[in-house]
Amino acid sequence: MAASALSVAALLVEIHESGSSFYRFLVWNLFLAWVPVSAALVCQAFARRRTYGFAIGAGVIWLLFFPNAPYMLTDYIHIREMPLTSPLWWDALMLSSFVWTALMLGFFSLYLMQGAWRAHMGRFGSWLLVALALGLGSFGVYLGRFVRLNSWDALLHPRSVAHIIAAQLENPLHQPRLLGVLGLVTGFMLIGYIVVYSLANREPDGGTLG
Repeated sequence: MAASALSVAALLVEIHESGSSFYRFLVWNLFLAWVPVSAALVCQAFARRRTYGFAIGAGVIWLLFFPNAPYMLTDYIHIREMPLTSPLWWDALMLSSFVWTALMLGFFSLYLMQGAWRAHMGRFGSWLLVALALGLGSFGVYLGRFVRLNSWDALLHPRSVAHIIAAQLENPLHQPRLLGVLGLVTGFMLIGYIVVYSLANREPDGGTLG
């Protein structure tokens, strides 16, 4: 929450000093990165109460909105679109604060979900689901940035989204951009999550928890 507040404060300074509200969309994108955290907390709470139907529903909502966290990595593209009314270093720093916060929210939500998975599937099964979730999240980033779909589309127009996804996956080997995004974003997210997971489970004596 503190990081989110700092990011918004940096944006307000940007708007005040430049007189442009070009980057105001970052606030909405950051809000969407908070949605999977809320869904993961709800899923975890229902799982502990053994109300698995509601837990699965919350888990589906989490999966639909989880790509919004790594999606903010692609917001750096807007630096090229912003009129030069403020220093480039400030725009990069301000953007980075939003991106970093979104990534931490995504990792935290995934950490919560892995805890629920581990309780029912064991450690190995939970890590398989982590890898699968990161791969699907990377595909969601691709759909959001290049196909211009969003999480709400999957809820409001599921059939149309299913047809679009099927078309995108019809000949994946002939789509180098798709393969590049999937490979790079999944690899980056997996390494980043492993680091966060290791730090979160580190014991005071330097060991790691199971």
